[in-house]
Amino acid sequence: MKATWEALRPRNRNRNAERGNCGFDLRQIFNLTFVVQSPHFANVWANRFLGNWQLAPIFSIHSGIWFTVFTGLDNSLTGIGLDRPNVVGNPYERNYATQQWLNPAAFTANPLGTFGDLGSDSMVGPPYFDIDAAVSRNFNIKEKQQLQLRFEFFNLTNHVNFNVSSNTGALDYVLQDPTFGEIFSDVQPRILQFAIKYTF
Repeated sequence: MKATWEALRPRNRNRNAERGNCGFDLRQIFNLTFVVQSPHFANVWANRFLGNWQLAPIFSIHSGIWFTVFTGLDNSLTGIGLDRPNVVGNPYERNYATQQWLNPAAFTANPLGTFGDLGSDSMVGPPYFDIDAAVSRNFNIKEKQQLQLRFEFFNLTNHVNFNVSSNTGALDYVLQDPTFGEIFSDVQPRILQFAIKYTF
């Protein structure tokens, strides 16, 4: 009877029913950064334009973030409104062309008086890939005075990284919605910026 009692207890008092992945638990992460400096050229004019530039790229790759699917109903009759559905098939569609990440046919609402079998934060979003880079050079004006030119590139390749954060409404994670499982935004496009800094 203990197992039956645990299954029937409301989720807000059943810790086992709420076990799941941490929302910021990224299982695979790869970060690489380095600095490369152009050489000093023997030709005066070539050195003035091409020498002593620094290139500093950052490569970032990681697996997707975890999120939770809700039914949008209160079939559990708890009055909380955070029911999770039952899973009856492969939950992922992963169609980048239509931005349909989840398969609606793989989920069904939990019957009245029961909880769904989908775990908390058990769905994972698309992976992330990004290259940022900075190109800079310092020009000596006179003693203790220096001018720095800096060009910065965010998402250099303009790679699309889909956003599934429920806080921003980037992915429809409510089963009752007609757009359930669709992704509506990405993290950020390519951004360029230029800076000049004078130190003295």
